[in-house]
Amino acid sequence: MAKSAHNLQRRAEDVAVAFPPLLTAAERVAASVVQGVHGRRRPGPGETFWQFRRYQPTDPVSLIDWRQSAKSQRVYVREQEWEASQSVWLWCDRSPSMGFRSKTISESKEIRAKVLLLALASLLLRAGEQVGLVQNGAKSLRGNGALSRLAEEINRGNELVRTSTPPRLKLPRHAEIVLISDFLEPPDDLQNTVKWFSGQGLAGHLVQVLDPAEETLPFTGRTRFTGLEGEGEAVIGRVEAVRADYSKNLSLHRDNLAAIARQTGWSFVAYRTDRSP
Repeated sequence: MAKSAHNLQRRAEDVAVAFPPLLTAAERVAASVVQGVHGRRRPGPGETFWQFRRYQPTDPVSLIDWRQSAKSQRVYVREQEWEASQSVWLWCDRSPSMGFRSKTISESKEIRAKVLLLALASLLLRAGEQVGLVQNGAKSLRGNGALSRLAEEINRGNELVRTSTPPRLKLPRHAEIVLISDFLEPPDDLQNTVKWFSGQGLAGHLVQVLDPAEETLPFTGRTRFTGLEGEGEAVIGRVEAVRADYSKNLSLHRDNLAAIARQTGWSFVAYRTDRSP
């Protein structure tokens, strides 16, 4: 287990350094997250010193900037960006459908989602953010060793509830959340999840991970399809005859996902597992 987590971490770190096609999604999401978090650190109208804020009774006295405070009758606390970092919470779908891998693809959606999550975590940690996993009892982490701990947690397959939606936890207000999934469940399910977290004041980002076969439906002739989450079976006489309608419906479904994100000011990005890791 420890070796597997270490290998996953090493791979994510390598990906985060190289920015190959896999990290296009991570780079975009990380940039959006960091921009949003740092944007909240800018001062509002009327603040004289953007790098300082008024002292609060709960602040340690050691944070007081006496030189700046001496310039006025108010007491100021120095707040560098690394001190003001917000927490970013990550979750990836580990339900049975994420285990799907078509014959020409080397890895399942779940493996790619894990790598993407950890690579994104690596980028955010390097930017000075606090990062945590959306699971019961989780705490946000920062600094040395944080990525290793996240890798160990995300690799504990048997100890995590394998559902297609994240647990509805109370997270810090004004935090950011990133959800990685195939998002093949009905849009209403996702909309309820997004409403739950956005209602807490969280900004969010949706990353859809699909196998290319789920997008292109490359099969021909009579084909039996078996649901991975208890949906049963369906036999189609000529798959090529329904391919165009399937593609249209998938496109409409993705448009609905993007619309759900837009309604709450969240972002949406799609990724395919046939892109080079």
